[in-house]
Amino acid sequence: MTKKILVAVDISERDRSVLNTAVSLAKSMEASLMLLHILTEDEAGYPILPTYAYYPLINDRNYELYQQKLEEYKQWGIDFLQNLTEEAIAAGVKTEYTQLTGNPGRTICEIADNWSADLILVGSRGLKGLKEIFLGSVSNYVTHYAPCSVLIVRRTKEERDNLDAAGATERQNVY
Repeated sequence: MTKKILVAVDISERDRSVLNTAVSLAKSMEASLMLLHILTEDEAGYPILPTYAYYPLINDRNYELYQQKLEEYKQWGIDFLQNLTEEAIAAGVKTEYTQLTGNPGRTICEIADNWSADLILVGSRGLKGLKEIFLGSVSNYVTHYAPCSVLIVRRTKEERDNLDAAGATERQNVY
């Protein structure tokens, strides 16, 4: 019986598929949720230390600015998790959250094991071919190494089309 569902959320995703699916499942199974966000340098918005060629430009000013941006980013992630948690609780689902730093796939599996999760929900970025080989796939890793069942939530065609349109608009604004 599924009583504990671990939900890996990504703040760079614009859709709500993973959370909506998690809340729906938790309500029907009378399960509790743990929302997990993992801070990684690969995530959009993660601050980076300024570099010149291969050497970081570390001085007191740059380092302080980097630390400030990193703390703001961490707080933004916590605020995001708190909002999602409030939504799930308002829907009648017992929910908690945590934010960690590390390798997403490994961290999801470790937390699932430590928390004794019965099910893991992860989203899919839809990477295929060379992109998946070079960028890796969190959902693929979790599927192979998780201590429990895994449900991969894929975006609908309509959601993918909306994200593609939003991405095109962002690219136009950058150039």
